Amino acid sequence: MSDRIAELRRQRAMVAEQLAWLDREIAGAEKNVPTPPAAPASAPAPVAIPVITTTVAAPVLPLAPEVAAQADAILEEYRVQPDSLRTDVKKGCFLYFAAAMGLLGAVVMMLYFALKKN
Repeated sequence: MSDRIAELRRQRAMVAEQLAWLDREIAGAEKNVPTPPAAPASAPAPVAIPVITTTVAAPVLPLAPEVAAQADAILEEYRVQPDSLRTDVKKGCFLYFAAAMGLLGAVVMMLYFALKKN
């Protein structure tokens, strides 16, 4: 979760930098004077970012009942129980282990017969 927070803070700093540039452009256009060159983008100035503790839910558009029913049917068709998924993963691990042991045994047998002195 900290990676997501860091990315969101970086995006906020970029937006703040863009807003500052827009303010400079607007001020320059209002005064009819040339604007000073912007700072290089490779070294942005540090921006103090306040911590937001409240969350706001994004508005969700209501779906038509038939569309919602179709979406639920599709989701239910592909839904897998967590216990089933865990069992499948465990079986897969055992299968890969058995295949690796079989391959190792075959290689050892090939080396034995290839290097055996008559």
